[in-house]
Amino acid sequence: MKKAVQTLLKTRIRSMEPRDFGFIRSLADEFPTFTVPSEYILWFFLRFHPDYCRVLEHESGDLKGYLLAMPTTNPKDGIAIWQVAAIQPNQAFALEYFTAYLRDLVERTGATSIAFTIQQESAASLRLIRSLAKQFFDCDVVQLNSVPTGQGEYEFQLLVGEASPVTKNNTKIDRAR
Repeated sequence: MKKAVQTLLKTRIRSMEPRDFGFIRSLADEFPTFTVPSEYILWFFLRFHPDYCRVLEHESGDLKGYLLAMPTTNPKDGIAIWQVAAIQPNQAFALEYFTAYLRDLVERTGATSIAFTIQQESAASLRLIRSLAKQFFDCDVVQLNSVPTGQGEYEFQLLVGEASPVTKNNTKIDRAR
C-alpha cells in the first residue's frame, strides 16, 4: 500500500488524448460490468466533452486511470459519470484524485449534481464514495432507481453546489452498511 501512495504522489490528472484510447479500452475490458468504448466513442467524448474526460498519469508517462463523464440536461447543469477506472492497487487513490478534479469541474461549470451507476452490492465502493462525497462536497449520496438494462446496477446522485433537495421518491443510502 505504501508503494501505491508514493506512486500516486507523482501523478497528475490531464486531458484525455487519442494516444490514451488503447489504455482506456484495455482497462475497461478488465471490468466485467463495463462496456469497452470504441475508439469512435472515445473520440466523441474527447471532441465534445473534453473537460469531462481525464486520465491519471504518473510522471513516468504510465497511465494509472481514467474518467469518462459528460454534462447533463436532465437534470439541468449536472455531470454524469459513465466510467471511472484505475489499475490495481491504485483504485481508491485514483478515485480520490478524480473526485478532487470533479469538485473543481463543479465549481467551474456551476453543476448542481453528479450522477453515476454502480452495483448496489459493492458495499466497499459505496462506503468510499460516501466518504469522498462528504470530504469533497459535504453532501450525501442518494440512491435513485435501478438501471433497467444494467447488471444489478442502480443510479446514484450527489447533490452539489446550489442543488435543490431530493424529491420524496428518492431514498438515501442506508448508512448502516
